[in-house]
Amino acid sequence: MRVSGKIRRCFVLIARASRTRRGKDILTFGVFLVISAVLWIVLSLNEDDQVDLRMPLRIEHLPDSVTIVSTPPEFVNVSLRARRTDLLKSRLGKNPEIRVDWRTYHGRRSIELSSAELKTLARNAVGGATVLAVTPDSLNLLYTSEAGRRLPVVLDYKVTPGPQAALLGKPTFKPDSVTVYSIGNAAASLAGVCTEPIRISGISKTTTMRVRLAAGPRTRNVPDSVDVTFVVEPLIMKTRRVVIEPVNVPAGVKLITFPAQVDVTYMLPSSVYKKALPQFRVVADYRKIDFSNPTRNMRLNLVDVDERLQNAYLSADSAEYIIERR
Repeated sequence: MRVSGKIRRCFVLIARASRTRRGKDILTFGVFLVISAVLWIVLSLNEDDQVDLRMPLRIEHLPDSVTIVSTPPEFVNVSLRARRTDLLKSRLGKNPEIRVDWRTYHGRRSIELSSAELKTLARNAVGGATVLAVTPDSLNLLYTSEAGRRLPVVLDYKVTPGPQAALLGKPTFKPDSVTVYSIGNAAASLAGVCTEPIRISGISKTTTMRVRLAAGPRTRNVPDSVDVTFVVEPLIMKTRRVVIEPVNVPAGVKLITFPAQVDVTYMLPSSVYKKALPQFRVVADYRKIDFSNPTRNMRLNLVDVDERLQNAYLSADSAEYIIERR
């Protein structure tokens, strides 16, 4: 290796230098320099230093019949002072954890730890270092031994597709129900569990996201989130010529429009494009004719439009007409 070669050449130069008087002086100086550096390192490692650690929180010996309702923090931030050698050992080894024994700290309905108790657990985890502060400075975790209720998930969403895309059907989500644990009767009146609001605009491709479930102050959802999928397809533009259909025409009267047909342009999802033609009608409503208009034009309307169509419009929104009496 390159580094090994440099070290070898250094030793060769030292050996050559040691053969002269000046070389011996240089060698002696180098030895004292190395000894001084080693002593400085040893003294430095024996000094105290202050650091901040994020220590995982673990609850041990929790009975199977007990469910923690309050969400415990994943980490406890600990500010401590210790010798640098001890800190170096803790960093080189496994990250120390704060272990809370349920048998020791549980009360009637909660696991309670004061600031002093948290500091003691942190100090034990790092081998007796001086703990200056912990965050959070106390814990009060509610738990229950009651069975949970299975409730359906309700989506709270408002999603709009982009200009060249369409949402296909309603979103799907998994799981579709969760187990709700509560203190007392906190969940008795619930008919379902709602997601946190989902607000997306301009979505252009199929998207799956993890969404948290809303929980009350004395309830816990297991699991606490669901996977929601919005299926999106690109839109394809299509134009079709259809016959104008007179409607609400009185008996003995015939309504004739010029032109008799009109082009309808619309966009539809690619999965629907090759299937049966979507349904819609273009009508000329006799009742909406403005006979006082000298231009003899009447408005055309697009009705009964298939819900899968997007941005449907007529090439002409009016037509000339004549009325024949039979």
